[in-house]
This record gives sequence, C-alpha cells and structure tokens, in this order.
Amino acid sequence: MKKILYYDNWDKGYRNFLRLDPIFKENGYSTILLHTSSLVDEIIEIDKEIDGLYLRDISFYNTKRLRKIISSEAPDAIIMLNLSFMIDRALIRICNDLNIKIYHLSHGMLIPSDSIKVVKQTIKDSSKKNLFSKFNKKNRYALFNYLVELKSVTKTISFFYKAIKNHTNYTLFPIYSEELKVNKSFVFYPSDYQIMVKDFGFPKEMIEVIGNPELDVFYNSQIIEKTTFLNTNNIKNSNYIGYFDDGLSKTHGWNNNKWLAFLKDLNDIIVSKGSSLVIKLHPRRDIKECISFFEENNITYLSDVDFKNFIHHSKFIISHFSSVIVYVLLLNKKVKSPRWGESRGLEEKYPNNIIEYFYSKKSFEDSFSSIETNKNETQKYLYNTVGKVDGKSTKRVVNKILNDLKNE
Repeated sequence: MKKILYYDNWDKGYRNFLRLDPIFKENGYSTILLHTSSLVDEIIEIDKEIDGLYLRDISFYNTKRLRKIISSEAPDAIIMLNLSFMIDRALIRICNDLNIKIYHLSHGMLIPSDSIKVVKQTIKDSSKKNLFSKFNKKNRYALFNYLVELKSVTKTISFFYKAIKNHTNYTLFPIYSEELKVNKSFVFYPSDYQIMVKDFGFPKEMIEVIGNPELDVFYNSQIIEKTTFLNTNNIKNSNYIGYFDDGLSKTHGWNNNKWLAFLKDLNDIIVSKGSSLVIKLHPRRDIKECISFFEENNITYLSDVDFKNFIHHSKFIISHFSSVIVYVLLLNKKVKSPRWGESRGLEEKYPNNIIEYFYSKKSFEDSFSSIETNKNETQKYLYNTVGKVDGKSTKRVVNKILNDLKNE
C-alpha cells in the first residue's frame, strides 16, 4: 500500500498533519506520524491514535539510526514541518539517498527580514548563557544522525567550523545548501517566499506559496452567539481580553518565571479596568508550573479554542508576535503588543500601523479603551503579505503532492 510518513519533533503538532490526513487516505495512502517526543519528555504511549491519525515515537524502533527507521517504514513520501535543523538535514540526506520524495510544509509565518538580525543576536546571547543545555538528549541524537549521514571527515570538519562560527544557520535561519534540497517547500504567504529566496537563498522553483492551511477552518467556521461561546469555554467575564501565548522560550531569554512575572503585570492592569484575561496557550507551553498562578489570579487558560469566536467576542487581543495575529487582522480586531519590561527588545514582526506597540505600562493603561483599527492599512498589509485567503490551502498542498507522486 502507498504510504505517507509525517515527521515532527514532537507529537503536539499533530494538527498540522491531521488537516491533510483524510485527503491522503481518500486517495489510497496509509499514513503515520513519526515524532521524537521521547528525546525531550517522558512519554506514556509510544504509539497512539488521535482522530484517526496514527502517531509513533522513535523509541518504538529500538534503534538510534534514523536511516533504519525510514528504511523499515519505506514511505513513498515524507512531509516535515521544519527545514534547517541538524535532524532535518539528516532526514533529507536519507530520503535523497533512498529515493524517497520529501516535502517541507511551513507551520507558521516566517520572521520578517528586518527582524532576523535582532532574533539571531538574541539566540546567540541566550546560547552563551545556556551552553550546557545544548548538550541535551535531543541534540545528541540529531548530531549523531547528522554526522553519520555526512560520511566524510572533510564534511564533518566543515560542519563544526560553520556551526561554531554561526550556529543560527542550523536553527531558525538556514542558508540554502544541497543538504536542504527538498522536492518542494510549501510556505504560507508571499512574504515568506521572499524571505526564503532572498534571505536564505533557496531556489525559486523549490518554494511555493499555498496559503495558510490553519486559516481554512477559520475561514469556513461561523460566528456563534456570545453567551454560547462564553459558556462553552467557561469564560465568566464577557468583557474579556484575549491573549495569544507566543510560546516564548529560552531562545528569547524567557522561562516560565519571566513569563508569569509579565502576566502578573499585565493582568493587574486588565483587572483594574474591569476586564479579565483569557489566555490561549501555545502548544509548546508546559503549564504544570503555571496552573496555581492562573488560579490565584483568576486567569482563564485554554489549550484549544475556536479562534474565530475567541477573537470576535474579545474586547481586543494581546500578543507579542504570534503567527495567529493574522487571524485577528482578518477580523479587523485591535491587536496590542507589549514591549515594556521583559518584553522590551522582542522582535516586532508586524508593522506599527497594523498593530500597536506599547513601550510602557502607562501608555497601555491610558489607551486601554481604544480599540479602533486602521482598516485600510490592514487590508493593504494582508493583501501584500498574506495574499489570497479562500479556505482551500489544505486541498492545494495535498493535491500538489499527489500530482507530484503520480508523475514520478
């Protein structure tokens, strides 16, 4: 039977593949999501099924060699969500060697060109402070598989030279080389295409704009009555402020303690204005250390939510640079982005005529009731960066892969 193998670093990103899965199965393909969650966390289920999608951790195979796993599964094609890390490079080398087609599907809006330099420096500074953390189980596994696939002492020496000189080329900011050559890289927006081609040097013919599959459900969903939405999500204050957690991590110099300190600051202002804070958590967020804080401060947190209604029924939305800010702009809702305290210096992913940045608590407090948007500028921005939103991105990417497989 024909097979599609999905690959990701963890099992929490399964929704990126779940959207595609039914269409592949309708076309006679079996599917499996291979992930490496056990390299980061203790896992209870090595393999499991979620909404018809089968997920399997690498520990199932009892081998450290990624090549052996791929060979045993023998898929017709692999779809991956990242295109830069060492493990991605190893996987691409394996696929090219075994004549397996491999596709990259972007899972978010890329960092804008004018913010790349700032983020690179932040990552470098953070890495110096947390050097020991880089030798974790996940990175050791990735390095082992990458070096094994190089099969050359000269290439190994060259890798270490390049990685020591600028390791960000092996993280979020990949400069194109043959070891990143996939059959096709599908990105969300025209702006992403420009970044991949101009900033990272990828061949134009390798990159294709397909729209944002995440927006398909958003585009096609309906607005429901506010009381129904509030009751369904146990939101008690109808005058709530929605907050999209960006999953700020150590790469941005944040940890849970810094995030909670920021939330305390933010929540105090919101409560003083008679509103309440409702947080849509990022999938990466480990909330075990946060739950008592949320309860003590009467903060509602949601792991999953209907984005369209969450945004529509909020007073306004707060976020630093989340990709889902695009959803807010599509609904012409106000976005307020803090840049005071711990937030100072974070990259500004969106222009300041589209969302509003606040560099002091006082400016945020003073403009709390201001929720007007610049609709004309927002529409121009969406047209130039997001492009067409038609609710058909998922079908587009699957059909392109299916046609490619048929023509091999």
